[in-house]
Amino acid sequence: MFRYLFNRYTMGVLVVVIGVLVLIHYTSFDRQGLTKAEEIVKDLISPIQAGVMKVTNSISENMSALLSFGKIKKENDELKKQIAELQKQNNLLKEYEYQNLRLREMLDFKDSIAGNYQLVAASVIGHNPSNWFKVITLNRGNADGIKKDMAVVTDKGLVGRIINVAEHSSDVLLILDNNSAVGGIVQVTRTPGVVEGLSDNSGYVRMIHIPKDAPIRENQVVVSSGLGGIFPKGLPIGRVVRIQTQSNGLVKVALIRPFVDFNRLEEVFIIKQIFAPETSGLAEGE
Repeated sequence: MFRYLFNRYTMGVLVVVIGVLVLIHYTSFDRQGLTKAEEIVKDLISPIQAGVMKVTNSISENMSALLSFGKIKKENDELKKQIAELQKQNNLLKEYEYQNLRLREMLDFKDSIAGNYQLVAASVIGHNPSNWFKVITLNRGNADGIKKDMAVVTDKGLVGRIINVAEHSSDVLLILDNNSAVGGIVQVTRTPGVVEGLSDNSGYVRMIHIPKDAPIRENQVVVSSGLGGIFPKGLPIGRVVRIQTQSNGLVKVALIRPFVDFNRLEEVFIIKQIFAPETSGLAEGE
């Protein structure tokens, strides 16, 4: 109750003061000076007037600051949106650039062996989630003339073979799968063997049935031998990284790092038709 009365009293005083000020202001124009009473009142209320002015200026400045802050925040939000959009466009342009480089390499490869094979370009559209089989799915099928057991390659080397074909898609068994077997030969020494996948998901393959006295060394390139009738002769497979002698001491096994990076496989070629028994640039390796 006391606070209420005090507030009303304070407001009353302020109203009176303001009224007096207004009265003094409008009655002083036609007079030479203020009366003594008016001077006393003016001196008494001058500090109050200064305080009111200070508070008014402060409120005005704060309102301006708030309005300015709101405007800056809005502009900042717009700039953030623009930056996010530019980053998105930049990432998209980079993706187009990388895709263009890959496709250019694939096109150069296709042109280099145009006299040996009829190739069908395909994109990888799926991976088999099972650990039992290393299989990818392509966007080409019966409608494109794709048949079972056609070889699949990239400009780097051998990928695998077609095992299932639908109207508009097909499955490829990768050479990494331990059910895969490719007739291989060491490019320099012509040492034959069989290249098969491993079950340890290491990304390597191995060449088996190598005679114990075969002149096979690390860093030598292994290509397809053409035996078996599925994979054409001379397709690059990989490079020897380690050689081991079997426990019976009669044969060797070579661990091979494939030329193809299967973790980044996006575009491939399906060998639809073979025009010549020999290959040209394919057997060069890396």
